Amino acid sequence: MTNEVNAVDSHAAAGAPVAVIGFGVAGFNAAVGLRRAGYEGPVDVFSDLDTLPYSPILTSYYAGGMRPFDECFPWTEQEVAELRLNVHNGCAVTGLDVEAHVVRTDRGDFPYAKCVIASGSSPSTAGFPDGCGYDPLVLHSMGDAERLKTALADPACKRVLVSGASMVALKTVEACLAQGKQVTLVGMNPHVLDYNALPAAAERFERGLAAKGVRLRLGQTIADVRMREGADVPEGRTLAVAFSNGDVDEFDEVAVAHGMRCNLPFVQDGALEADQGLLVDEFMRTSDPDVYAAGDVAQALELVSGQRRIVGVWKNAAVQGAVAGRAVACELAGRTPQEADAFPGSISSNTIAVDGTLFISAGVTDAGPGTRVEVREGSDMTVVYVYREREGGQPPQLVGFNVVSDVDEEGGVAYDTGAMLTLRILEGLGAR
Repeated sequence: MTNEVNAVDSHAAAGAPVAVIGFGVAGFNAAVGLRRAGYEGPVDVFSDLDTLPYSPILTSYYAGGMRPFDECFPWTEQEVAELRLNVHNGCAVTGLDVEAHVVRTDRGDFPYAKCVIASGSSPSTAGFPDGCGYDPLVLHSMGDAERLKTALADPACKRVLVSGASMVALKTVEACLAQGKQVTLVGMNPHVLDYNALPAAAERFERGLAAKGVRLRLGQTIADVRMREGADVPEGRTLAVAFSNGDVDEFDEVAVAHGMRCNLPFVQDGALEADQGLLVDEFMRTSDPDVYAAGDVAQALELVSGQRRIVGVWKNAAVQGAVAGRAVACELAGRTPQEADAFPGSISSNTIAVDGTLFISAGVTDAGPGTRVEVREGSDMTVVYVYREREGGQPPQLVGFNVVSDVDEEGGVAYDTGAMLTLRILEGLGAR
């Protein structure tokens, strides 16, 4: 431990900056946390973007023509400038040398006193047939959204296949519907919303999709894709897609949403303790005391399970980034971070609306051992409660829920129900 402290002191004394790898919501809020906690030293931010930080939540709305480009950027140039950062745009991080306290990039090496990894995640196309000559559409970055928007704007694009049944897949479906496309959704699981919805909730959401004209191919996968081109193809090019059940259909474009993977190729195996992401403590410190992680790359306390898990939602990334920034500022000032500034933990939560059909979930979203599920159906809303059985005659504890509504009305009953049930879960856990 003495060597670690001396190493930090020597780098700090030499004026080494704080390094922030990634400039999404977690990275931006790490910078905010640093400055608000009193750190006035240099901050190097390494971003693979050539733009201001954007919101991945809004990319589907841009691709579908529902929001203009500028509205996808939550912070202005002035707000970024006020943080007094050395932002290295379009700079690829190629390595992190935790022993030497150096961030290695395609523009050279940069020393650091403390480092916050907030590099986010990228969409996976695992399972899509290789060698077919077609690069499937994905949706996460502004570049992805631009490519999808361009594809949907082509008059020759009439039929789109979306592979996957996750939140990202469903927002891709919405973007396609907004552009008047015929949409088919294929997913390997028996229901949409993958691991976030229980059957009764998923089925109601599926009815909403079907009512909008979405064709569902659930319990199936893409087996093969062949690109047809030539004079006999009126559109110039079509994609013949074979499904796992033997059916073959033709589409103009295919979008793939097969999950997300952490952007951590620059972290050497074994350099930091990792599982699905980087394991962190209550101040977002990794196994190296001078390296922190926040957002989609960080496995932090999830309250319902009591385990460290990735909870990849916008608010969670913002809170984690701010916690990391404050802790770094505190330690560089020679103080010990206080419990009041620790990450309070989170619960898994999701909200998505597709063309008027709304889904909200939080906490446990499966019917595992020791749980009881209760379904309440209404004329325009289904609520699924997940209770954990308790010993000693104690009443069951609410640990999760799904809400599906045929009405997506901001401030309406469905949103109020979701907020109330989330609060009940947190109160039952004794969370702050």
